[in-house]
Amino acid sequence: MSVVKIRQSGGGNIVTIPKAIVETLGLQVGSELHLSLTNNKIVLEPVVQDTSLEELLAGSPKECFAITDEDKEWLNSPAVGKEV
Repeated sequence: MSVVKIRQSGGGNIVTIPKAIVETLGLQVGSELHLSLTNNKIVLEPVVQDTSLEELLAGSPKECFAITDEDKEWLNSPAVGKEV
């Protein structure tokens, strides 16, 4: 267990989270945490956000989206079953 102190910065109070805990939880500067009180204890939980397909694809190299000859053949093929 770590011991931390409450500091003041401007009008806010600050508690520093030890680096080992931040790394263990996969957090980084800017990560969001839910803050709650449970049985008179402060509880911080990482906010888990769903990632959209657009966000996942945004980091992909643009050349991965090029249509290949195989893609063109598949796109131009006639329907075989009830997929139309």
